[in-house]
Amino acid sequence: MKKAFVFPGQGAQFVGMGQEIYTKSEAVRKLFAEANEVLGFDLTKTMFEGTEEDLKQTKVTQPAVFL
Repeated sequence: MKKAFVFPGQGAQFVGMGQEIYTKSEAVRKLFAEANEVLGFDLTKTMFEGTEEDLKQTKVTQPAVFL
């Protein structure tokens, strides 16, 4: 059985979003690492430790919600 996690879209982001699944799944950690590399900045750190203002930036919000 496969699982999907769906977020409602831009505006629904919050600091810590995805952190629980990140800590529990090696596959998810690999996806986050790949996203960080492709984007050229540490999306993971911004999602887990950033501010609400950081998360409102489209360059952060869009990949965070997608990821």
